[in-house]
Amino acid sequence: MTADYGMCARRLLRCVTLFLLSIQFIQSEEVTMVIGEVGGAVTLPCTTDVQRLPIHLYVQRYDPAEFINGYHKTRDLPPPHPEYANRTQVDHTQGTMKLWSIRPSDEGLYLCHIGYPTTNDEKIIHLNVTANYSIPDVTVACDNGICLVTCSSDNGYPPRDVEWSLNPPLNQSHWRVVNSSGWGRDPVSMLFSVVRSISVNCSSGLRLNLSCAVGGALSQEHTVCED
Repeated sequence: MTADYGMCARRLLRCVTLFLLSIQFIQSEEVTMVIGEVGGAVTLPCTTDVQRLPIHLYVQRYDPAEFINGYHKTRDLPPPHPEYANRTQVDHTQGTMKLWSIRPSDEGLYLCHIGYPTTNDEKIIHLNVTANYSIPDVTVACDNGICLVTCSSDNGYPPRDVEWSLNPPLNQSHWRVVNSSGWGRDPVSMLFSVVRSISVNCSSGLRLNLSCAVGGALSQEHTVCED
């Protein structure tokens, strides 16, 4: 944290009372759910009462408690938190904060403080972040009547598992999962990748059409156990 930002943060503590919510308080209050996609933009609705103009509107993260951006009719506020610099805009006339260039780290709870001449209000918003997985890639390697089928997909959020589709359906005794390890994660984008493999026993003599899906992304169909 730079000296300037530290000074602004201390000033904020004098100008703005940031109410730290307990877990019990969050569970007892209504939480507005909002969904945003990585790289996209989302609008956090702090209030639906647009007939009254607020004196102030502040938005903060819940944990850790970080001032993000805000508006005050008569006071100067510190700049947005560096994590949100050039990515947020508060519109006090609509009671909203727009957040763009969404990142996985933006997921979580947000708290809006809205002040009117005679009353104050708060609203809790939970931002769910998503990213579409790539179309899964399927490879098939067969040897001596056993086929190893691998499905891989990446650049998704949150972590999703592979779902297999076998046509015609096979008894579980004829196929099994052989790789069910965790997920890889890119250290920069923080997006997930997943690789799963199954072993198919072709002794049933059935020609099998197989595909896999990850978070709604569906692979092409592949044929295994061909004569």
